[in-house]
This record gives sequence, C-alpha cells and structure tokens, in this order.
Amino acid sequence: MFNSNGYEIFFKNMRKEITQYTLLVAILAVLIYIAVVSTGTVATTNQNKNSITELQDSNLAEYQLVSGNLDYVHRADMNRATQTVLLNGITLNSGEFILLYDSTPYASKGHIALNLPCDPKDPQDRLFNVLIGRAPDMVTMALGYIPQLSSPPDMCIYHGQFGFGDPVTDIALKSVADDPITLRGPHSVAIVTHESYIPEQPSFMQIQHNMTSSSQ
Repeated sequence: MFNSNGYEIFFKNMRKEITQYTLLVAILAVLIYIAVVSTGTVATTNQNKNSITELQDSNLAEYQLVSGNLDYVHRADMNRATQTVLLNGITLNSGEFILLYDSTPYASKGHIALNLPCDPKDPQDRLFNVLIGRAPDMVTMALGYIPQLSSPPDMCIYHGQFGFGDPVTDIALKSVADDPITLRGPHSVAIVTHESYIPEQPSFMQIQHNMTSSSQ
C-alpha cells in the first residue's frame, strides 16, 4: 500500500508521462501537417512549371512560324472594338443611305444595335434597312426587334450579327420609308466588332486601290 508521499510521487510521474505523450502527439501532428503542405506545394509548383513550359513552347512555335517563314501572312486578330454613331439631325429621303462602318481591307465579325423610328402599327416592318457586305456588293441584314426596350413610333430597338457568313467590310443605313425622315436625339447605332481578318479574295475597292497605286 502507498502512503501519502507514495501517492504524490505516483501522480507526479503520471502527469509527467501524460505531458510527454501530449507533446509527442503534438510534434507528430505538426510534422504530418508540414509533410502535407510540402507535398501540395511541390505538386502546385510542378503544375505551374508545366503550364509555363507549355505556354513558352506555344509562343516559341508561333514566333518561329512568323520569323522563319517568308510566306507567312497574319490573317486574323481577336479583339473587341466599339463605336457609337449618333444620328441626331440627319434627314434621309427614301432610298438614301449613310455609311456607318468601313474596315477595308479587313473583314469584321460583330454585332449591331440600332435605335430608330418605326411604324407604330407594325414595328417589324422597318423604315430603315441595314446593308452589309463588301461595297458595292451589299445585302440587307436580318434584324431582330426588341419590343421590351422599344417605344413606337419614336424609339424602336433592332439588333443583329454580321460577318459570320460572307465577309463584311462595310455597313450602311438606308431609308426605305415613303417620306423623308429626320432623325432626332435618341436615334443612334452601336457597332461592336469581335474579330477582323483579311479575306482570301480582294474586294472591288481593294482592286481599285491597287490600280490607283500602280498608276501613280
């Protein structure tokens, strides 16, 4: 049997062993955490190195294509450009048009939105057509009507995409109304282009430019 001193020594030893065990567990947990973090860091670093290497290889291949090939011609650019054409004060008679956009010799792909007057009885029977193409070869563009944003007859919103079929370098707005129309303050056109490229076949205007340059 233990006397009081024996119990005291016994419990001191137990507390000492528990403290040492807890410290050992804590140290082991810290070591495991460090190992996990180190493994994840190495994996992330390797992944980043692989991504950078792939990007460098891609850039090097493109550079070699451009610099090492005398026949290389850069044909397309992916970018976005926006322009707004204010129509306030312009009067158009039937059949008259105004040029809105010209990107010759580059063809463009993009979107157009228009705020124009319209027929209150049938806003989709438009008073204006949008002509697209490569001058002088222009066609009427298909447009959608947005009734939620429109207030006929003063403001009617139309929109459409262009350049995703035949090349488009020119855009014009043509009046098809029976009477002259004077455009007011809110009337405008917004054009956004997403991509430009040089078509394989030169346009009529490019051919004329070449002929003019040759004669000088």
